[in-house]
Amino acid sequence: MSIIDLHFHSTYSDGKMSIEELAARIKERELKYCALTDHDTVAGVASLKNYLKDSDVIVIPGVELTALFGENEIHILAYDFDIGFVGKILEERNALVKKQKIEELRQASDLFILNGLQISDNLVPSEKKPVGYTLAMDICSKQFNQDIFLQRHGKILSPDDIYFEYTAPGKSCAVARSGVSVQWLLSKLENKVSDFIIAHPFLQVSVATKPLLASDILSLLEMGISGLEIYHDKTAGDKIQWLKKICNEKNLSYTGGSDFHNRQNDLNLGLYGQDLEVPSFNLSNFKLI
Repeated sequence: MSIIDLHFHSTYSDGKMSIEELAARIKERELKYCALTDHDTVAGVASLKNYLKDSDVIVIPGVELTALFGENEIHILAYDFDIGFVGKILEERNALVKKQKIEELRQASDLFILNGLQISDNLVPSEKKPVGYTLAMDICSKQFNQDIFLQRHGKILSPDDIYFEYTAPGKSCAVARSGVSVQWLLSKLENKVSDFIIAHPFLQVSVATKPLLASDILSLLEMGISGLEIYHDKTAGDKIQWLKKICNEKNLSYTGGSDFHNRQNDLNLGLYGQDLEVPSFNLSNFKLI
């Protein structure tokens, strides 16, 4: 059986393995099909193809896109595209989001200060982290703020607590989240990407997001998303069966992968559960059924 992994990450986003290290692991695992899907960058794809050029591994260009879906944030896996073209669109996307993050940080900082909390003067947004996380870490690090939290909430707050107490929708320091919409990405990449796949459809991608409902998934498919990631470690068995059913009924593309970052307790490449290898996938120009 061919070993497949169409979802893993490198140090170009939030993974902990370099491209060279990943290529060695891919060869060790004897993958047949693979796709590097770093967050909002394709910077490592050509390098991975180069490291594997003398092997039998089929490298499918991939990326995991961050998109706003209403007030929620979701991830979309894009596959099979011209790396240079998509790279330019992502440069445009990332430059836009960078500007938005500066404004989001300014607005949120002003609201926290109005709430009597201290924010570092030199705080800047992180390219790889949400603004809310950057702010929460800074706020939690200051004893002045924690003393206030003890008075107000009866406990020291964690970064996650900051979200629920202050920045969740409707809370006193809530501001619009930075990002581009699903529609923006689809319009920019229309006819340039062979497959758009909803990543881990039922998984909450951060503490500040909500997991998609079945109705949300169906709405995204109507918008132009062409498939679903069926096989993922965090997707429960009954959800996998539902995703399979929808893919069969609508003749959708589908994928699976380890979502490997080389973190503690991560699955190895090619797995989506304990000793469970990704059994198949189906993309427009690549498939193993």
